Amino acid sequence: MTLDIFGDATFALLGKALDAYSLRHRVSANNLANASTPGFKRSYLPFEEELGKRVRWGRGGGKALPEGLEGLELKAQVDYRTESREDGNNVDMEQEIAEMSKNSIRYTAASSMIKKKAEMYRYVISEGRR
Repeated sequence: MTLDIFGDATFALLGKALDAYSLRHRVSANNLANASTPGFKRSYLPFEEELGKRVRWGRGGGKALPEGLEGLELKAQVDYRTESREDGNNVDMEQEIAEMSKNSIRYTAASSMIKKKAEMYRYVISEGRR
């Protein structure tokens, strides 16, 4: 989803976040579907970590994305760090459900922010008339 409305960086970032949360939900669903598959390794999407690597402190003391969101790939990674059960599977159902719940809250928050931002633009375009 590309949300580059009026060159607004907030829209672009929120659009990328919605893409990430949507993909993360599919990744978690796949992990849950394979929770009893011997040898299966869970996957995860490190969106916040990848985004954090791009954020720099700006001159005014705020944070900025000097390189923008170009090249920020949303790619699931296989988790080899988590300890596996005897059957070689490392999916923890409770952890996956908790991750899906957190992800759902993030998705809802990002979509609400987009809606509010769009309402602000609509208000400005209509010159304050409703």
